Amino acid sequence: MQMKQGHHIYQQGFQHELAFYQESLNSTSLSRIILPCEIVPKAFLASKAVDIEVEQSLAQMLVLPHAASYFSVSAQTLPIASIQHYLLRALDALQRLHEAGWIHADLKQEHFVEYDGQLKLIDFEQVQSIGQSVQTEMNATPRYMAPELFHGEVKTVSTDIYALGIIFYEWLSGQRLKAENYTDWAYLHCQRLNIELSEKFLVFQPLLSKMLAKHKAHRFDNFYAIKHTLVTEIA
Repeated sequence: MQMKQGHHIYQQGFQHELAFYQESLNSTSLSRIILPCEIVPKAFLASKAVDIEVEQSLAQMLVLPHAASYFSVSAQTLPIASIQHYLLRALDALQRLHEAGWIHADLKQEHFVEYDGQLKLIDFEQVQSIGQSVQTEMNATPRYMAPELFHGEVKTVSTDIYALGIIFYEWLSGQRLKAENYTDWAYLHCQRLNIELSEKFLVFQPLLSKMLAKHKAHRFDNFYAIKHTLVTEIA
């Protein structure tokens, strides 16, 4: 919901996400990875039996259906073939977003959901068109930030790939990365991060190492290469 007197950052984020959903309504490629949405205008709210105090504080609403967390299943309980399938579905969804001309720009594990048997992406407040070169206010989540973002570089396809690598790593390891503050996160991603997986998941270590390369020149730069590695090099 957008509040009339909300903080300008939240209002800006809401409007940005709303515009993206409006565009997705006319995009076949986006509709395959976006939850079905309903944009509720102010006039509709005023016509319903909404508490008058609440109604007067709202400008508009974006209504999305409930969807279950995609990564809620423990990787520890799955065979390698099932894990490959899980990762490929996540890669497919993000690849479709990029092929439609967008980077998510704020990927988190909870932004992948299952709805009606399909994998969907959510939370597009920071979404950017690919090739956008103007640096905006740094609003990514430090847990998933690529090293170059801590040095003030712009978000790119490569930073989305890095964030997805962190999501995969935390899911496979069954542990969340930890840091006390922004500076600690910077040291972790830029210097200290080492990929350590249990014996069962060691086959995924080369894949994650290249998704999480500290220098973007050494990182995977496209989804075809990632998927090829996942399918052909992991038995």
